[in-house]
Amino acid sequence: MNYTPPGSEKALGHVIATVRAFGGFTLVLTKRQKIVYASPLARSMITPDGGFLTHPDLVGVAKEAWSSREHVVRACQVSTLGPFKEIVIQAAVVEARWILVTVTDRTDEVQAVQIRRDFVSNIGHEMRTPVTSIGLIAQALSSCANDPPAVEHFAKRLAHVARRLEKMADGMLSLTNVQDGTPSETVTRIHVNDLVDKAVFQAMEAAHTKGVKLKSKKRFDGYVSGDEEALVTALENLISNAIHYSPKGSRVIVSSELGEIEGTVSIHVIDQGIGINLDEIDRIFERFYRTDQGRSRRTGGTGLGLAIVKNTALSHGGNVSVDSQLGSGSTFTLTLPITQEETPQVKKGSSK
Repeated sequence: MNYTPPGSEKALGHVIATVRAFGGFTLVLTKRQKIVYASPLARSMITPDGGFLTHPDLVGVAKEAWSSREHVVRACQVSTLGPFKEIVIQAAVVEARWILVTVTDRTDEVQAVQIRRDFVSNIGHEMRTPVTSIGLIAQALSSCANDPPAVEHFAKRLAHVARRLEKMADGMLSLTNVQDGTPSETVTRIHVNDLVDKAVFQAMEAAHTKGVKLKSKKRFDGYVSGDEEALVTALENLISNAIHYSPKGSRVIVSSELGEIEGTVSIHVIDQGIGINLDEIDRIFERFYRTDQGRSRRTGGTGLGLAIVKNTALSHGGNVSVDSQLGSGSTFTLTLPITQEETPQVKKGSSK
């Protein structure tokens, strides 16, 4: 396809020279949508047919601009324009002969707005239940002031609600710290087996309550370096998430092994739960995003756990990924760099 304008068309050459100065995603079309100029970014994202623009959203706005002879602006969602998902298309007729089309990417902006909406919605729902409980418990305590056993009972319930609010606040603070790059006060060498054992121990009560069997298989004997508390919390979040979405009687397995990338260890959390929709996998590590809003509100959770895992992994030079099939369970993998002070060894058949 030839994007170079005919040299004899001075007016078109002037238009294109002006358009080039803007950069970004720009096209200059004839009234029949033949492309006479495409910026490098546009050229990398569209697939013309015989030199003609075929993308339906872009063509639609271009036609509207030509027929109305007005500056047309349209916001829309797309899935066939490179990494752009949320865009604004603008089109206008120039020199009475050509159509200038520009595309502005608003994907990050729209996602940021959605995250804020999720925050307001999720935190609002999460706080409503404990705050209401505190009011009811306070009334109950007032009415049974002369009944010590009842006072003790309601005091325990009040302490439970307080712990729930504290956990919510801790989650938000933890996420803020790892996202802001707040340096850890304690960086140590951590044996991966100890990391797995501590995270599994912390999640054991939740597994018992849910009726889920929690097992670990440790096939890696080596060390990572970092904030032990943060890494244990991240792994425990993955395990708790697996338990949360697993049916009674199923298993959750935590295993460690040498990573596929040289110099790394991979810790897998494997469940037999409900799985994740393919179109949601890209969003599950976002702050406050939850795959099942209704269920999460019934069972608790702020939607911060996986975001904390992701940011903790990144802050330690690692990563987290997920492989899931709807209805067949999920495998979350936390990958971390091996500390260089210790040569790791593979242990065959070791399990707990």
